[in-house]
Amino acid sequence: MEREIPSGLVEKTRTWLGKKGIDFFKEMKEKHGEYAAVFMEGRLPHAVHFREGMQVRNFMRKNGCENWDAHDLDDSWVSLITEVVENGR
Repeated sequence: MEREIPSGLVEKTRTWLGKKGIDFFKEMKEKHGEYAAVFMEGRLPHAVHFREGMQVRNFMRKNGCENWDAHDLDDSWVSLITEVVENGR
């Protein structure tokens, strides 16, 4: 079950990702239909959940989600990215 995103985390994440990170997630959604896509990179699968998603979850752990367990983070990181990318200012 998703937890409520802490106040201020959307802006912190937007700043942390910067244009390059936001563009990466926009491209995932446009090309693969979701932010946590799995696609082939050459001959190796690229699992966004395990790579970039882990970076986002680690960022969340240090910025307002310190008491969340792994399931809370897994269930909520895509919602955070959705808020950052789709509701950007």
